[in-house]
Amino acid sequence: MLKILQIGIIILLLSGCGAPIKPTVSHTQKLIAALVAQDSSQVIANKSQANLSLKNQNIINLYTLAIKNQPYQLISNSQKLIQNYHHYNQTQQNILKPILLWAYAHPIYRQETAKQVRLLQREELLVAPSNIDFIACEQNTDGCANNLRQQVAAIISPAEFTATLLDMANNDPCINLSDENLGGVFGNQCLASRKGDLKVNLLSQPQFLFGQWEAMLNGKP
Repeated sequence: MLKILQIGIIILLLSGCGAPIKPTVSHTQKLIAALVAQDSSQVIANKSQANLSLKNQNIINLYTLAIKNQPYQLISNSQKLIQNYHHYNQTQQNILKPILLWAYAHPIYRQETAKQVRLLQREELLVAPSNIDFIACEQNTDGCANNLRQQVAAIISPAEFTATLLDMANNDPCINLSDENLGGVFGNQCLASRKGDLKVNLLSQPQFLFGQWEAMLNGKP
């Protein structure tokens, strides 16, 4: 009986030797996975345990605000970073620039379109043409968000803002870039969005690939 027990133990030990060993996942890898998934709680949980440089911490802090859809707070927290943007390396700038574009586009869009929402009540609700010219605002024109644009002029070109703002306008049921009144679903959606009954996503937060975050974090300047 003792011999049988000894043989059984040997078999278990031998089988254990051949068992695959699960690779360990570092806190940095967990952090990157959370950033890709835009999981702010997991980003916060893993950020403090990963070995991050101060610059990378700054970038991730800003991106966390983007994930939480807080563009105005992001702008407020990015002022010192913008002044030192040229000290960040290329992999960091590749992440930073889309984040800043996303954040600044919101108040710029709001300021440059606020007076151009025109709902008309006829037999049906109509959205009148909006007198908006984002291209004209590339030239520091009156009525444009010139101060905001100037804050990041060295980072984001006027043409990049124009393209982004046009995308936002095309997602906004209250903005009519055509020359004719738009009725039916446009008018109803605009009214619903103004009343808070319809949530409209004008511009999604920027997303980055695992390799982009990995390249940034591995640089650690």
